[in-house]
Amino acid sequence: MDRIVLPGEYLGTIEEYVPGHNVYEINGKIFSNILGRIEINQKHMMINVKPLQEIPYLRIGEVVYGVVQELYNDFALVTIVGIEGIDREIVGGRQDGIIHISKISEKYVDEIGKMFRIGDIVRARVIKSKPSVQLSTAEPNLGVVKALCMKCRHPLIRQDNFLYCERCGRKETRKIANDYGNIKIKVKNKP
Repeated sequence: MDRIVLPGEYLGTIEEYVPGHNVYEINGKIFSNILGRIEINQKHMMINVKPLQEIPYLRIGEVVYGVVQELYNDFALVTIVGIEGIDREIVGGRQDGIIHISKISEKYVDEIGKMFRIGDIVRARVIKSKPSVQLSTAEPNLGVVKALCMKCRHPLIRQDNFLYCERCGRKETRKIANDYGNIKIKVKNKP
């Protein structure tokens, strides 16, 4: 399938495809996150959207915002959606970065799931940009800046070193940025 799609365009259902890069899922329906060309991995039935333009390399030292997409034993996969303090977008859509478990905190981290959860919005620093983007949240001003309750999906508020859900009373741990809950996040091209 060699078709160009727009951000927000319907691509199929999760019964047909596994959501891949540059797509998002709402109520079992898959949509494009960016302007790009559909790519389907026939072996895994995964649908991706490849940007029409090459994404420029991020610069080492830049602070970026991203959404945690996947968690593994040794790293978190983050989709970068914005660059702090610079009025430029990531051309062609989104770019993925990796936060290795050793780069999450200045303290020892034994389990990545205690620091991040899928869907968390994080602020991170670019520590390597070629050939792949590597990120760090091991500074007080870096880490999770917005999170939802894992049980009821209500926004979490900060209470000391924990995050608390006012709706269901659940307490959760994260690598919290020192200004958690006090920033306004504006992401361009939001689906």
